[in-house]
Amino acid sequence: MRNSYNSQGKSQNAGLITDAIISDIRDRTDIVQLVGDYVRLIPSGRNFKALCPLHQEKTASFYVVPEKQIFHCFGCGKGGSVFTFLMEVDRLAFPEAVRLLARRCGVVIPQFEDPDAEKKNQLFSVLEEASKLFAFQLLDSETGKRARDYIKERDISQETVRLFKIGYAPNSWDFLTKRLGKNSERLNRLEKAGLIKARNTNEKPQTDSSGTGDSSANSGYFDTFRNRLMIPIFDSHGRICGFGGRVIEKGDEPKYLNSPETDVFNKRKMLFNFKEALPSIRKENACIVVEGYIDVISLFQRGLKNVVATLGTAITPEQVHIIARNCENVYFSYDADRAGQNATVRAISLQRDTPLAARIITFADQKDDPDSFIRREGPKSFLERLQSAKDIYSFLIEFRTNGLKKPFEISVKERLIQEFKELLPSVQSPVAKSEMIKNISRLLDMDPFTLESELSKRTKEGGASLSKNEARHPSQALVKRQEWVLKHLLEHPDEFDKTKALLSPVDFSDPRLRNLYEAIRLKQEASGGKIKPAQILDNLEDPELMSRLSELLIALEGKPQEPFKECVFRLIEQRMKLEAEQLAKQIRTADQKGDSGEVSRLQRLQHDIRRKMEYLKQNSFNEGTPK
Repeated sequence: MRNSYNSQGKSQNAGLITDAIISDIRDRTDIVQLVGDYVRLIPSGRNFKALCPLHQEKTASFYVVPEKQIFHCFGCGKGGSVFTFLMEVDRLAFPEAVRLLARRCGVVIPQFEDPDAEKKNQLFSVLEEASKLFAFQLLDSETGKRARDYIKERDISQETVRLFKIGYAPNSWDFLTKRLGKNSERLNRLEKAGLIKARNTNEKPQTDSSGTGDSSANSGYFDTFRNRLMIPIFDSHGRICGFGGRVIEKGDEPKYLNSPETDVFNKRKMLFNFKEALPSIRKENACIVVEGYIDVISLFQRGLKNVVATLGTAITPEQVHIIARNCENVYFSYDADRAGQNATVRAISLQRDTPLAARIITFADQKDDPDSFIRREGPKSFLERLQSAKDIYSFLIEFRTNGLKKPFEISVKERLIQEFKELLPSVQSPVAKSEMIKNISRLLDMDPFTLESELSKRTKEGGASLSKNEARHPSQALVKRQEWVLKHLLEHPDEFDKTKALLSPVDFSDPRLRNLYEAIRLKQEASGGKIKPAQILDNLEDPELMSRLSELLIALEGKPQEPFKECVFRLIEQRMKLEAEQLAKQIRTADQKGDSGEVSRLQRLQHDIRRKMEYLKQNSFNEGTPK
């Protein structure tokens, strides 16, 4: 039974969650379904692979092994069980991961206090309370009439309002402060959730819509959101973690006001509507990225379900990789104005670091955005724009030459050629590269062969890459055997008893493998001979050991040349050879000193080792330990 916190943040359950409960949760949780909620898994034999959700990569190096209920990434080295995955991907402590998975699979666990989890739950709770108050203000209050009119103006249906839990923050400085800030503890919770702010010299109370000014009894705070359409933002578990407040009156700034960063809200690592859009993103194998929440709501209402938005900031590398882990195609559909085009260029620059195929949905009218276009032209026309979306290179060529007078002067051509040189290395497809050169040659009125020669003149960066097939170190074969022995024992725990009679921890020259063997031995004895890889992983506290074990469990799919018993014999033989060599050195030293008694004693030990080595060569694994 666990009863403390270890270095990984794994609760040892305050003496309440037994190993039996943890095992029950682990056995009931399908790791493929769990991981599949975060990344698009691709079958790979009996296993699955994906782009790692724990770090940014272009080539899939993340593997899930359903048979063992484990995962491992060969890129970042992270690996473990269902609990480890949830802890890593959602930055949870062990008790939080246990409770979430328990709710997911229907296991009832005793109540226990975890300070970090409780603080987050308090934030989720107050955000949910605020959402309900905002929803009531929009749908049923007199103060929400202007917001209801705005909803009608934007053609947002009541069904969509309920689906997205849209609400309204009244034009008051103390609406939430008065209703939810009943005491100092509640006020502190509201502030930590980003719903209210402490008074400061930068922002002073103004007259609210009732003309009464600031009437808050809690004059030390004021509401963050006022006179805005309130759009909740949900995390991957469907909990409200923040809000986006959209102005409803022209001239108010900023257009969108988002919750500040909190313990439960990180705008760089989330996407608006991602949880609702995910099934469609995977079905369509494509994601549409827009700028505003209303753009998402408008497209979603009209049948385009695979649409998401960034959270009030330019798209981030983390957000691009979230998309890349779940589909192969992305469509950027930003506003048609200059700011929207600049945002598109930034998105393209980040997309190049992923395997995503990107295209750009454009609008002829610079005043258009996805919402205005689809409301005026309808979903069919938007789909037509999507199907005729520009490839990123055509878009970038147009973007860099937009507004320039033709025919181009020589100096302009030279500058453009230098700019296009930056694009060429990122074009992997020979066909795309050829088409790009043709388009640029027509644009610049240049001979295609001359242009290709100019664009190909690049400064070589760095030297030749080192060969990956480096000479093997003599000890690698030995380490391979040690890895295979550990893997075999985990898959065949019934063979552990007779193996440990022969095998000693010192037979493992790799310190981490030696520690793993000891961990397996201890768990084997504690479990009565029924060990599982995921159990071992959950009991390891050293992240390097976790990574090493999950890696070898997945990587060693092919057997070495020797069968298991031969691997064991080779390890024992290696140890005995080292012991014999050490004895030979000691015998020479004793002989030089003239100590015949010590020489005789050491020679008897040497003879005993040779006898055991001969025994190993002549007898099978099943015949037991040499005497």
